[in-house]
Amino acid sequence: MMILGFLAILLAGQSRAQITAPGVVWDDTYSFDRYNLMKIDFYARNNELMRSFTYKTWYNGNQKELTATPAGLKVPKGNYLIYMDAPSKGADTETILDMAHEVAVQVLGSDLPEPMFNATKFKYPEGDDIKKLELVPANETRVIAGYNCTKYTYTYKSIFGSAWITKDISLPNDYGIFRAAKMAALHNTLPVEGFMMEMTSEDARGGKTIMTTISIDNSEKKTVTLPKGKMGTSINKVNYFTL
Repeated sequence: MMILGFLAILLAGQSRAQITAPGVVWDDTYSFDRYNLMKIDFYARNNELMRSFTYKTWYNGNQKELTATPAGLKVPKGNYLIYMDAPSKGADTETILDMAHEVAVQVLGSDLPEPMFNATKFKYPEGDDIKKLELVPANETRVIAGYNCTKYTYTYKSIFGSAWITKDISLPNDYGIFRAAKMAALHNTLPVEGFMMEMTSEDARGGKTIMTTISIDNSEKKTVTLPKGKMGTSINKVNYFTL
């Protein structure tokens, strides 16, 4: 996950009264009961595995419905959480998307005894900022994590790769690899219906990334309780798809 690029962070906990940016509101506790598990592998140009990250997206099974932004983008109606399990100590990140308040709460170093907490308002793209990732059918099929998938290819500037999409899952792509792959930061919509199960990307220098889904809709409860007086907030809104 990208660490939020706050331009003006007001660090909480430096005085007895917590300073909060206007409009930045969050809940004390967030609870979830489902998660999707994904893995991202980074390879050097000689096909040597350099590092791997594990991602989980947590959500609630009874809140899978979508809602539309003012510009017509479909996004989850319920809150969800993106968890990145990094290989190095202190680099784990949890990002809670509070859809009702349109606020992102990020826990930096969530594997540490004393992580940092930041919250900021987010905004949805509009107009020319709404972009589709152009996909070309490849006439190949494959089973990934038990689901039938169809292959597509894409090219974006010097980056090229493949995308495997299933129509057997009725979940928003915000809960999956398309969001974790960060391609949504550049192209926030897809031209075809379905849930992206795997994505690969390669560059002209031979570097390669493989992002794949391990399992879907796992049942397990998770609760995040945010400590009082330790939240840093920002007056700047960030793009929803860069979180």
